[in-house]
Amino acid sequence: MVGRSAQEGRQKRKPHRRGTPIKPAAEEPRRTSGSGAGTRSSGPRATRPAASGGTGPSLPRRQLLVGAAGAAAIVVGGALAARGCAPAEEEPVEPAGPFTVHFVAVGDNLPEIEIAAFADAQAGEEGDGTYDYSPIYEPVKKYIESADLAYVKEETHVGGNEIGPRGYPSFNITDEMADALVETGFDLVGSATNHAYDWGSYGANEHSRAVWNELPVTFAGTAASEEEAKQVATVEKNGITFALLDYTYGVNGYDPEDLPSYAVSLMDKDRIADDVARAREAADVVLVGMHWGTENLMEADETQLEYAQLLADAGADVVLGSHPHVIGPMTWLEGADGHRTLVAYSLGNFLSNHEDPSIKHELEGMLSCDFVKENGSVRIEGIKWVPLVNHTDGSSFVVYALKDYTEELAAEHPILSQSTDPLGWMRDTSADVVNAYDDGFLIDA
Repeated sequence: MVGRSAQEGRQKRKPHRRGTPIKPAAEEPRRTSGSGAGTRSSGPRATRPAASGGTGPSLPRRQLLVGAAGAAAIVVGGALAARGCAPAEEEPVEPAGPFTVHFVAVGDNLPEIEIAAFADAQAGEEGDGTYDYSPIYEPVKKYIESADLAYVKEETHVGGNEIGPRGYPSFNITDEMADALVETGFDLVGSATNHAYDWGSYGANEHSRAVWNELPVTFAGTAASEEEAKQVATVEKNGITFALLDYTYGVNGYDPEDLPSYAVSLMDKDRIADDVARAREAADVVLVGMHWGTENLMEADETQLEYAQLLADAGADVVLGSHPHVIGPMTWLEGADGHRTLVAYSLGNFLSNHEDPSIKHELEGMLSCDFVKENGSVRIEGIKWVPLVNHTDGSSFVVYALKDYTEELAAEHPILSQSTDPLGWMRDTSADVVNAYDDGFLIDA
């Protein structure tokens, strides 16, 4: 890095030993700061989203009165103009709509050394230090790219090519991964995971944020400064403003006090309530990524249930769960004020190469829905779950939608080939797990 000696640079890129305290910035950080980067929305904010199939409420009485007053102002304004007085300017009226945003979300993108080796073989000469991860996502690109907004949880931080690809227990991926995800169509990226601080401040914050800040994405979960962390990450699409918050239950090898409070967005009830409240002021829709749950468990644990209800009470609109490495249930929760929150407890992995994989690790999920804004109200429509498959033949790695996956491909898969009916198992398991609470969501398999 500019202004540092080579020795200092090398020391910066070494992984921190587990439990080694990390000195915070000189300025005292605020624990209740928001996560992510972005700009604050300035327009009038819509009513909270309603459940799928619902219709937006009629305009509030206040808006109707404003409209009547506006009509009277035209008459009065004309009279004032005749007397040489200019009428007061009218406030702009928000268009009635409807406006629609098609949204998709996937779980943990967890590349490691063997996946990086495949990406190395796709770019130039093997071992030349260049990588192309985009072929991995080619079969699902049409679904991601066709969405107006697409979310992914980047579990391994983009710590740069000097560290290079690394696997468990301290993951890292090269900068080309960020380019591949953007090329695939992702524009919402969550980074708060238990591996977010594997290579310390440099990997998690300094280099990673420098890379993502140069790309056309809305990013949340880790930050390089207190100022960056306290911003609410927002994006406007088709007349609807979205806020993205992102949290993790913890980071491997560190206690919360070991990290600067701005570095990684950790799950804290007071912080989450404060962040969601600020996000509601900034946006029409509040999306929250939660890295939580019990690994390999296809049901919600007590912590997930507790925090999901907290988020519903706070007024979050959609909760996007990750971390268990397997899919989990999806359901509606009702908040304290009657607001309804769509919760996907776990979207599973998006890309992975487990040391000891099973068929349930290769089954993944993509949430798909539409946000519709009309007459100042936002509702959620067209909710469906699209099962995905993490495919490998032992050396190549590709992600497919289950509906595009074939028996021929399954026969090449080291794990799926051991099952008598892997595609049938994936369809049935997706339906059983996702609709464990009998919500009847469509399974698009």
